[in-house]
Parts: sequence; C-alpha cells; structure tokens
Amino acid sequence: MKKLSVLLLIVLAVPTTHFAQHSLVGVNWEINFPNNSDYLTKTSYSGAKLEYRQFLKKNLSIGIALDWATYEEFFPRQTFEKPDGNAAITTDFVAQAYQVPITGTVHYYFSESKLLKPFAGLALGGQYLQQTLYYNVYATDDDNWGFVVRPEIGTVIKLGENFGALAGAHYSYSTNKTELLNRNSFSNFGFDIGVVFYQ
Repeated sequence: MKKLSVLLLIVLAVPTTHFAQHSLVGVNWEINFPNNSDYLTKTSYSGAKLEYRQFLKKNLSIGIALDWATYEEFFPRQTFEKPDGNAAITTDFVAQAYQVPITGTVHYYFSESKLLKPFAGLALGGQYLQQTLYYNVYATDDDNWGFVVRPEIGTVIKLGENFGALAGAHYSYSTNKTELLNRNSFSNFGFDIGVVFYQ
C-alpha cells in the first residue's frame, strides 16, 4: 500500500511539474493608436494587458488575455444629428471610448537566443466597447459587444531564470457598432511593453 501511494504521488507530481515549467504570465502597459481616421485620432496612453500562456511545445503556446484601453478627444463645434433623424444639436463635444477585449490566444515562437524569444501570435474573442459623447452638461452613450481579431508580434527578453520583459506590437479589429457615429467597426494598433514571469 505504501509503495502504491508513493507511485501515485510520483505519477501525479510529474505532470504537475511539467505543466508548471511551461507557462508564462504577463503584465503589460499598452499604447494604442485608433485607426478610425475620421473619428478618434488621439493616442491612448491609458491601456494595459494581463495574459496567461501555456506552452504545448517549446515553440507553441495557447492562452487567454484581458486588455483595456481608454480613448478621449475634444472636437470643435459642429452639428450632431440623432440616429433616427428626429433632432439635432450644434455644440462642441468630447468623445470617449472604453475598450475591453477578452480573447483566447495562440503564439508561435521562432528560434531563440540566450536573450530573446521572438514570437508571432493571434488573439480571437469578444470585445466590449463603450462610446460616449459629452456635449456640455449632456451625454449620449452606446455600449455593445463585438467579435475581435488581433494579430501581434514581439519578443520575450529573458532577464533571469523566471522573469523577463516583453516588447510587442499589435493590430486590433472588432465588429463593434455604434449608432451615435454611424460606425460598424472599431480598429486600432499599438505597442506593448511589460514584464513576464515564467516557469
């Protein structure tokens, strides 16, 4: 019975150890540039990303990521018409967008050196987008979910046995719609800079 217990512990411990030695957790700061050229154009420095990657092979991982970014821009005086055409208002306004993609990820890693582990990846999932227009003391908002696709490239910079840095770039396209501005999508590109912890 004692030998069976020891054998069972070894069998259970081996996969657990193998699993723990092939994962990565990242915390990144994101700088995003909206790609809606006739709407938001101002760079967002208020962005971040949390991610977990599980390695299936040395050069392949799957995972999950949570991102968020806030965009805000002032627009000079102009006329705004309600989507149903029943009313219009002429004023200056502030446009704000709050973006939260939740995605599953897959990454492929190229030949690595002692310092760098370059990768290319793809994230797919859902994106919550809240868009608000502030005119003086009034506000109109629209929020919804859409499908998001996000290709990315970058590299892990190995700084120690269990930690490092990450630098990357991404492009994001989502199907979020808003009647406020007659938009059927939302897109942006940006850069990621952060720290990673791996086992």
